[in-house]
Amino acid sequence: MLNNYTLSDSDFNKLREIVYKEAGIKLSDVKKVLVQSRLLKRLRELKIVSFSDYYDYLIANYETEKINFINLITTNKTDFFREKDHFEFMKDVILPDIERKNLSELRIWSAGCSSGEEPYTIAMVIKEYFKNKKSPEILILATDIDTQVLEKAKSGLYSEEHISPVEEKYIKSYFFKEVINGEIYYRIRESLKECVYFRRLNLLQEQYPMKRQFDIIFCRNVIIYFDRDSQRKLFDKFYNYLKDDGYLLIGHSENITNVTDKFILHGRTIYRKAL
Repeated sequence: MLNNYTLSDSDFNKLREIVYKEAGIKLSDVKKVLVQSRLLKRLRELKIVSFSDYYDYLIANYETEKINFINLITTNKTDFFREKDHFEFMKDVILPDIERKNLSELRIWSAGCSSGEEPYTIAMVIKEYFKNKKSPEILILATDIDTQVLEKAKSGLYSEEHISPVEEKYIKSYFFKEVINGEIYYRIRESLKECVYFRRLNLLQEQYPMKRQFDIIFCRNVIIYFDRDSQRKLFDKFYNYLKDDGYLLIGHSENITNVTDKFILHGRTIYRKAL
């Protein structure tokens, strides 16, 4: 039983410093209640009776516990076909452009992929476009800092309600139905899974392991959690990892104005490199 359910300002400040250090996310004061509620279950699991004691535990077991801590704090809201006009732009503009280039492979990075809905949506749109055409090899790198959502993404298993934004033609081609404990679920088919590679990556780490550039980078509804300096560093990395004729897509609520001048607007929150 917890003796102290209240997260003090002092402990909140110490914990949010770690969040910023490890994930680049700046938590405002109004996030204190959210942090408190997300950490309570972990405190119960560890039989720790106060947030102050949890902070001490985190520091004492930093390399192992920091992953659990970051997993609990990071936000993982996502959907299939979220911000659908981006995928319409892919079908109408980006993929015809790719087709004209006659590429042998198409390299895409879904940065901040959460539980996999975005990279699987990307894969479905591409597969459908090239269904009766000569298709490049599709290579989608999907990264996130949260190991728990990556495991869910790898499983490719989603509830019936969760796939409601997906058109029937995609469900028929790229999912199969499973019944688990009387509940209906849909699992991604292997033919789609084989296009997507899930890896843990902290976007704010100094060096990335990837060696080659990408044709398209998706980083949507991620940068809003970073401060201006972190955003600038991230866009510098995206610039270097994007091919000269590549595309960068960010979230509808995000804006790169006054952050970087390395990209030119090409559609609604769709950019290309400024050369």
